[in-house]
Amino acid sequence: MHRRRWGRAGAALALLCLAQLMTAPSASAGATAGCWRATCTGEDPYAMGCAADAEVLHQINVGTDIEVKLVWSPLCQATWAKVTIDPAYPEQVYGTLWHTPTLGGVEHAYGTSVLSAGSPSGTSLMGNWKATNKACWNIQSDSWDPEPLVYESDGHVVSPPLVNGSCTDWI
Repeated sequence: MHRRRWGRAGAALALLCLAQLMTAPSASAGATAGCWRATCTGEDPYAMGCAADAEVLHQINVGTDIEVKLVWSPLCQATWAKVTIDPAYPEQVYGTLWHTPTLGGVEHAYGTSVLSAGSPSGTSLMGNWKATNKACWNIQSDSWDPEPLVYESDGHVVSPPLVNGSCTDWI
């Protein structure tokens, strides 16, 4: 009887195949959803299929008037803001996902639609999970951060304006 030995080359090939099998599910899961991490940035979570496995990372409530959620999709590895108001709330509300590169850089704002009695709920576009994100609401505009680390004007730190709004934690 003749036996065939695999040798080092055969063992290396077997390990390479095993490594490919172990990494394939996460990449194909993201591709199935329509985007993955950075390719989700600026995309709609519902259109890309990311809302199917949505989980709330952090939520804040302002009484029963305003609910702000920082949401993420494990499948897409992306985050977004979901803001809901009581239709009787007297002001228009802006919801925003603030997205900052993990190692620092400029904040990017992805706003929801303007929320009011006729449209009391909104969802922002997505940001990459590998960045730092927070969800906010305010009554100023969708590009106004109600809780920045520091307010600056002409290179000087200034007192923040008195405008309603708040944010989830940076995650």
